[in-house]
Amino acid sequence: MIARLFSRARSPEERRVRLWCRQTLGITPGDLALYRTALRHVSAVPDDRPDLPDNERLEFLGDAVLDAIIGNLLFNRYPDQGEGFLTRMRSKLVSRTQLNALAKRIGIERVIETTVARAHESSVPGNALEALIGAIFLDKGFERTRKVVVGLITQHFDLNEIEKEDRDGKSRLLEWGQKRRKKIEFIVREGGGGRGRHYLAEVRIGGELKGTGKGNSKKTAEQDAAQSAFRSMRSRRAKPREPMRTIHPHDEKGPGSAAVSSPDACRYLWPCHGQAQAG
Repeated sequence: MIARLFSRARSPEERRVRLWCRQTLGITPGDLALYRTALRHVSAVPDDRPDLPDNERLEFLGDAVLDAIIGNLLFNRYPDQGEGFLTRMRSKLVSRTQLNALAKRIGIERVIETTVARAHESSVPGNALEALIGAIFLDKGFERTRKVVVGLITQHFDLNEIEKEDRDGKSRLLEWGQKRRKKIEFIVREGGGGRGRHYLAEVRIGGELKGTGKGNSKKTAEQDAAQSAFRSMRSRRAKPREPMRTIHPHDEKGPGSAAVSSPDACRYLWPCHGQAQAG
Protein backbone atom coordinates (compact mmCIF):
# COMPACT_ATOMS: atom_id res chain seq x y z
CA MET A 1 0.00 0.00 0.00
CA ILE A 2 2.78 2.46 0.96
CA ALA A 3 4.75 1.61 -2.20
CA ARG A 4 1.69 2.31 -4.32
CA LEU A 5 1.21 5.72 -2.69
CA PHE A 6 4.80 6.73 -3.43
CA SER A 7 4.51 5.35 -6.98
CA ARG A 8 1.25 7.14 -7.73
CA ALA A 9 1.38 9.19 -10.93
CA ARG A 10 1.56 12.88 -10.08
CA SER A 11 2.24 14.54 -13.43
CA PRO A 12 0.65 14.25 -16.90
CA GLU A 13 3.81 12.45 -18.12
CA GLU A 14 3.62 9.90 -15.32
CA ARG A 15 -0.08 9.32 -15.92
CA ARG A 16 0.59 8.82 -19.62
CA VAL A 17 3.33 6.24 -18.93
CA ARG A 18 1.16 4.37 -16.44
CA LEU A 19 -1.82 4.30 -18.82
CA TRP A 20 0.36 3.17 -21.74
CA CYS A 21 1.82 0.32 -19.69
CA ARG A 22 -1.66 -0.84 -18.71
CA GLN A 23 -3.09 -0.69 -22.22
CA THR A 24 -0.07 -1.95 -24.16
CA LEU A 25 1.72 -4.31 -21.79
CA GLY A 26 -1.12 -5.32 -19.51
CA ILE A 27 0.74 -4.34 -16.35
CA THR A 28 0.48 -1.60 -13.76
CA PRO A 29 3.88 -0.20 -12.81
CA GLY A 30 4.80 -0.68 -9.16
CA ASP A 31 7.92 1.50 -9.24
CA LEU A 32 6.88 4.17 -11.74
CA ALA A 33 10.23 5.98 -11.53
CA LEU A 34 11.92 2.83 -12.83
CA TYR A 35 9.75 2.85 -15.95
CA ARG A 36 10.35 6.53 -16.57
CA THR A 37 14.09 5.91 -16.38
CA ALA A 38 13.74 3.09 -18.90
CA LEU A 39 12.01 5.48 -21.30
CA ARG A 40 14.52 8.33 -20.86
CA HIS A 41 17.14 8.56 -23.59
CA VAL A 42 20.48 10.14 -22.70
CA SER A 43 19.67 13.07 -25.00
CA ALA A 44 16.77 14.02 -22.71
CA VAL A 45 18.95 14.46 -19.61
CA PRO A 46 19.46 18.23 -19.05
CA ASP A 47 22.98 19.53 -18.50
CA ASP A 48 21.95 20.92 -15.12
CA ARG A 49 20.53 17.52 -14.02
CA PRO A 50 23.46 15.07 -14.15
CA ASP A 51 21.79 13.17 -11.28
CA LEU A 52 18.87 12.23 -13.55
CA PRO A 53 19.52 8.66 -14.79
CA ASP A 54 19.16 7.67 -18.45
CA ASN A 55 18.14 4.24 -19.69
CA GLU A 56 21.52 2.78 -20.68
CA ARG A 57 21.99 0.58 -17.58
CA LEU A 58 18.45 -0.77 -17.85
CA GLU A 59 19.04 -1.42 -21.55
CA PHE A 60 22.03 -3.59 -20.63
CA LEU A 61 19.92 -5.58 -18.19
CA GLY A 62 16.97 -5.84 -20.55
CA ASP A 63 19.17 -7.18 -23.34
CA ALA A 64 20.24 -10.11 -21.13
CA VAL A 65 16.69 -10.79 -19.92
CA LEU A 66 15.34 -10.67 -23.48
CA ASP A 67 17.95 -13.18 -24.67
CA ALA A 68 16.96 -15.57 -21.87
CA ILE A 69 13.23 -15.23 -22.60
CA ILE A 70 13.58 -15.73 -26.36
CA GLY A 71 16.02 -18.60 -25.81
CA ASN A 72 13.52 -20.31 -23.50
CA LEU A 73 10.66 -19.71 -25.95
CA LEU A 74 12.53 -21.22 -28.89
CA PHE A 75 13.95 -24.10 -26.86
CA ASN A 76 10.45 -25.23 -25.89
CA ARG A 77 8.82 -24.47 -29.24
CA TYR A 78 11.38 -26.41 -31.32
CA PRO A 79 12.43 -29.51 -29.32
CA ASP A 80 13.88 -31.25 -32.39
CA GLN A 81 15.99 -28.37 -33.68
CA GLY A 82 19.71 -28.01 -33.10
CA GLU A 83 21.74 -25.15 -31.69
CA GLY A 84 22.39 -23.58 -35.10
CA PHE A 85 18.70 -23.17 -35.92
CA LEU A 86 17.84 -21.88 -32.44
CA THR A 87 20.68 -19.35 -32.54
CA ARG A 88 19.63 -18.04 -35.95
CA MET A 89 15.99 -17.71 -34.90
CA ARG A 90 16.94 -15.85 -31.74
CA SER A 91 19.25 -13.53 -33.68
CA LYS A 92 16.41 -12.65 -36.03
CA LEU A 93 13.95 -11.96 -33.23
CA VAL A 94 16.28 -9.79 -31.13
CA SER A 95 18.02 -8.00 -34.01
CA ARG A 96 18.09 -4.22 -33.84
CA THR A 97 15.82 -4.01 -36.88
CA GLN A 98 13.19 -6.28 -35.31
CA LEU A 99 13.34 -4.54 -31.93
CA ASN A 100 12.90 -1.14 -33.55
CA ALA A 101 9.96 -2.45 -35.58
CA LEU A 102 8.32 -3.98 -32.52
CA ALA A 103 8.89 -0.85 -30.42
CA LYS A 104 7.23 1.32 -33.06
CA ARG A 105 4.32 -1.08 -33.47
CA ILE A 106 3.45 -0.86 -29.79
CA GLY A 107 3.73 2.94 -29.87
CA ILE A 108 6.66 3.30 -27.50
CA GLU A 109 7.58 6.60 -29.14
CA ARG A 110 4.52 8.16 -27.48
CA VAL A 111 6.14 7.76 -24.05
CA ILE A 112 9.88 8.02 -24.79
CA GLU A 113 11.77 11.05 -23.51
CA THR A 114 14.27 12.01 -26.21
CA THR A 115 15.41 14.95 -28.28
CA VAL A 116 16.26 12.73 -31.28
CA ALA A 117 13.85 13.52 -34.11
CA ARG A 118 11.49 10.66 -34.99
CA ALA A 119 12.20 11.17 -38.69
CA HIS A 120 15.86 10.42 -37.99
CA GLU A 121 16.57 6.69 -38.35
CA SER A 122 17.99 5.50 -35.03
CA SER A 123 17.94 2.65 -32.55
CA VAL A 124 16.31 4.79 -29.82
CA PRO A 125 12.94 2.93 -29.87
CA GLY A 126 14.52 -0.53 -29.77
CA ASN A 127 16.95 0.47 -27.03
CA ALA A 128 14.09 1.87 -24.97
CA LEU A 129 12.17 -1.37 -25.38
CA GLU A 130 15.13 -3.35 -24.03
CA ALA A 131 15.42 -0.92 -21.12
CA LEU A 132 11.71 -1.30 -20.45
CA ILE A 133 12.12 -5.08 -20.31
CA GLY A 134 14.85 -4.53 -17.73
CA ALA A 135 12.53 -2.31 -15.70
CA ILE A 136 9.69 -4.85 -15.79
CA PHE A 137 12.11 -7.55 -14.66
CA LEU A 138 13.20 -5.50 -11.62
CA ASP A 139 9.63 -4.48 -10.82
CA LYS A 140 7.70 -7.69 -11.53
CA GLY A 141 10.21 -10.54 -11.71
CA PHE A 142 11.21 -12.91 -14.51
CA GLU A 143 7.97 -14.86 -14.95
CA ARG A 144 5.78 -11.78 -15.39
CA THR A 145 8.36 -10.26 -17.73
CA ARG A 146 8.44 -13.47 -19.75
CA LYS A 147 4.66 -13.38 -20.20
CA VAL A 148 4.77 -9.76 -21.38
CA VAL A 149 7.58 -10.37 -23.89
CA VAL A 150 6.16 -13.63 -25.26
CA GLY A 151 2.78 -11.91 -25.63
CA LEU A 152 4.33 -9.10 -27.68
CA ILE A 153 6.35 -11.49 -29.85
CA THR A 154 3.45 -13.79 -30.66
CA GLN A 155 1.09 -10.87 -31.26
CA HIS A 156 3.32 -8.90 -33.61
CA PHE A 157 5.52 -11.52 -35.30
CA ASP A 158 4.69 -14.66 -37.24
CA LEU A 159 7.19 -17.24 -36.00
CA ASN A 160 6.08 -19.66 -38.71
CA GLU A 161 7.09 -17.17 -41.41
CA ILE A 162 10.44 -16.49 -39.76
CA GLU A 163 10.97 -20.25 -39.43
CA LYS A 164 10.06 -20.75 -43.09
CA GLU A 165 12.67 -18.18 -44.14
CA ASP A 166 15.30 -20.08 -42.19
CA ARG A 167 14.24 -23.54 -43.39
CA ASP A 168 14.43 -22.37 -46.99
CA GLY A 169 18.21 -21.98 -46.80
CA LYS A 170 18.89 -25.11 -48.88
CA SER A 171 16.56 -23.97 -51.67
CA ARG A 172 18.14 -20.51 -51.74
CA LEU A 173 21.62 -22.01 -51.91
CA LEU A 174 20.67 -24.35 -54.78
CA GLU A 175 19.08 -21.44 -56.64
CA TRP A 176 22.21 -19.36 -56.07
CA GLY A 177 24.38 -22.17 -57.50
CA GLN A 178 22.12 -22.64 -60.50
CA LYS A 179 22.30 -18.96 -61.43
CA ARG A 180 26.09 -19.01 -61.22
CA ARG A 181 26.47 -22.44 -62.80
CA LYS A 182 28.17 -23.82 -59.70
CA LYS A 183 27.73 -27.41 -58.58
CA ILE A 184 26.13 -27.61 -55.12
CA GLU A 185 26.40 -30.93 -53.27
CA PHE A 186 24.83 -31.90 -49.94
CA ILE A 187 26.50 -34.90 -48.30
CA VAL A 188 24.73 -36.35 -45.26
CA ARG A 189 25.93 -39.10 -42.96
CA GLU A 190 24.55 -40.58 -39.78
CA GLY A 191 26.31 -40.11 -36.46
CA GLY A 192 25.85 -41.43 -32.96
CA GLY A 193 23.62 -44.35 -32.07
CA GLY A 194 20.51 -45.21 -30.10
CA ARG A 195 18.87 -42.18 -28.52
CA GLY A 196 21.89 -40.05 -29.43
CA ARG A 197 21.48 -40.64 -33.17
CA HIS A 198 21.87 -37.55 -35.30
CA TYR A 199 22.89 -36.51 -38.80
CA LEU A 200 25.91 -34.56 -40.04
CA ALA A 201 25.80 -32.65 -43.32
CA GLU A 202 28.36 -31.01 -45.56
CA VAL A 203 27.85 -28.50 -48.36
CA ARG A 204 30.36 -28.51 -51.17
CA ILE A 205 30.41 -25.82 -53.84
CA GLY A 206 32.42 -26.80 -56.86
CA GLY A 207 33.93 -29.61 -54.81
CA GLU A 208 35.11 -27.25 -52.05
CA LEU A 209 33.74 -27.61 -48.51
CA LYS A 210 31.78 -24.46 -47.63
CA GLY A 211 29.57 -25.39 -44.69
CA THR A 212 28.70 -28.07 -42.17
CA GLY A 213 25.60 -28.73 -40.09
CA LYS A 214 23.94 -31.21 -37.79
CA GLY A 215 20.45 -32.12 -36.66
CA ASN A 216 18.06 -34.83 -35.58
CA SER A 217 16.95 -35.33 -39.17
CA LYS A 218 18.63 -35.21 -42.58
CA LYS A 219 16.55 -32.16 -43.54
CA THR A 220 17.52 -30.25 -40.42
CA ALA A 221 21.21 -31.07 -40.90
CA GLU A 222 21.09 -29.91 -44.53
CA GLN A 223 19.40 -26.62 -43.60
CA ASP A 224 21.99 -26.05 -40.89
CA ALA A 225 24.79 -26.72 -43.37
CA ALA A 226 23.23 -24.35 -45.94
CA GLN A 227 23.16 -21.52 -43.38
CA SER A 228 26.76 -22.32 -42.46
CA ALA A 229 27.74 -22.01 -46.13
CA PHE A 230 26.02 -18.63 -46.43
CA ARG A 231 27.87 -17.38 -43.34
CA SER A 232 31.15 -18.65 -44.74
CA MET A 233 30.65 -16.86 -48.05
CA ARG A 234 29.59 -13.61 -46.37
CA SER A 235 32.66 -13.75 -44.14
CA ARG A 236 34.94 -14.32 -47.11
CA ARG A 237 33.47 -11.39 -49.03
CA ALA A 238 33.89 -9.13 -46.01
CA LYS A 239 37.66 -9.71 -45.75
CA PRO A 240 39.67 -6.86 -47.29
CA ARG A 241 41.91 -7.95 -50.12
CA GLU A 242 45.56 -7.04 -50.13
CA PRO A 243 46.53 -4.58 -52.87
CA MET A 244 48.09 -6.14 -55.97
CA ARG A 245 51.57 -5.02 -56.92
CA THR A 246 52.60 -4.87 -60.56
CA ILE A 247 55.98 -6.48 -61.21
CA HIS A 248 58.07 -4.83 -63.88
CA PRO A 249 61.03 -6.51 -65.56
CA HIS A 250 63.44 -3.89 -64.19
CA ASP A 251 62.36 -4.32 -60.55
CA GLU A 252 65.19 -5.29 -58.27
CA LYS A 253 64.88 -8.68 -56.69
CA GLY A 254 64.33 -8.69 -52.97
CA PRO A 255 65.58 -11.39 -50.62
CA GLY A 256 63.99 -14.70 -51.55
CA SER A 257 62.23 -13.30 -54.62
CA ALA A 258 61.99 -15.22 -57.89
CA ALA A 259 63.50 -13.72 -61.02
CA VAL A 260 60.99 -12.21 -63.45
CA SER A 261 61.97 -12.53 -67.09
CA SER A 262 59.11 -10.52 -68.59
CA PRO A 263 55.93 -8.68 -67.58
CA ASP A 264 53.83 -11.52 -68.98
CA ALA A 265 55.68 -14.19 -67.01
CA CYS A 266 54.36 -12.86 -63.71
CA ARG A 267 52.00 -9.95 -64.03
CA TYR A 268 50.92 -9.83 -60.38
CA LEU A 269 52.55 -10.86 -57.16
CA TRP A 270 49.51 -11.66 -54.98
CA PRO A 271 49.16 -13.55 -52.80
CA CYS A 272 52.08 -15.86 -53.66
CA HIS A 273 55.32 -15.40 -55.64
CA GLY A 274 55.54 -16.39 -59.25
CA GLN A 275 51.91 -17.39 -59.82
CA ALA A 276 48.61 -15.60 -60.22
CA GLN A 277 45.94 -17.13 -57.98
CA ALA A 278 42.25 -17.09 -58.86
CA GLY A 279 40.02 -15.40 -56.36
